[in-house]
Amino acid sequence: MKQVDFLNKEELAKDRYLGTAKQVSLYTRKRHQVEASSLKVCCQSSRVGWACDTGMANKENELTCSEDLRSVYYNDNCGLPVNSVEASKMTGVGSKYSDHFTELSKDHEAMTHVLFGRNLRLNVALTLWRRNASELVAYLIRIEDKGVLLDCLPVLTKNLQDEAPCVSLGCCVDLLPQLKVVLASKYEEHIIVGLHWVRSVIRKWWPELSTNGKSLQDTCSEDRNIEIMKQRLKDLWKEGTQLCLVPGTTGEVAKAIESYLSQLP
Repeated sequence: MKQVDFLNKEELAKDRYLGTAKQVSLYTRKRHQVEASSLKVCCQSSRVGWACDTGMANKENELTCSEDLRSVYYNDNCGLPVNSVEASKMTGVGSKYSDHFTELSKDHEAMTHVLFGRNLRLNVALTLWRRNASELVAYLIRIEDKGVLLDCLPVLTKNLQDEAPCVSLGCCVDLLPQLKVVLASKYEEHIIVGLHWVRSVIRKWWPELSTNGKSLQDTCSEDRNIEIMKQRLKDLWKEGTQLCLVPGTTGEVAKAIESYLSQLP
């Protein structure tokens, strides 16, 4: 009986152990199921809106990439010819107008050369003017440069309007033939510069010019210059009478000169 009881107690303890183990296993399995389902729910809830955002991001990336590709393609088309036909066309156009650019370059080089030489001559003229007015006039007559003469005439004109001018009557007599080229210019600005100088000369020596002079053999050098001045002014104005018909400042100054010359004896 004791042996039976011992066996019964042993089996009972075994059954209790197995029951407890089953309960623990069941509890553990249910717990894992609950945690897995909870994790799944959390993942699903955390992914709400992901599908839309991902799609939008991909669409934006696609749009950006397509725009970049279009810009690259556009820049390539602008920078390089599409094919050899267009390249040959561009080459033909370039060769067609290359002569024009060559001519422009030559014109600029010629203008640079002219201005460089004119600047050098003006520097010489300034140096001579500071030394002596007669040396300047002699230099202008020698070089026969119309541009330099036009640059210097306003200075000489203003000096003649001073009470004690540096320019003498003899200098004006020598320079007067150069004015034919100036008055025959096609530019009105040049003509006006020349007319102002002629009028200043007449006004400066008008008292001497308006009097009857003696014979050249019996007069001094100053009187001789007056007579030469009269004759040269008359010769100059033979070609300048048409300037009186020009409207504006040119015509007004020309009429004033003609009025003076018409009174010469």
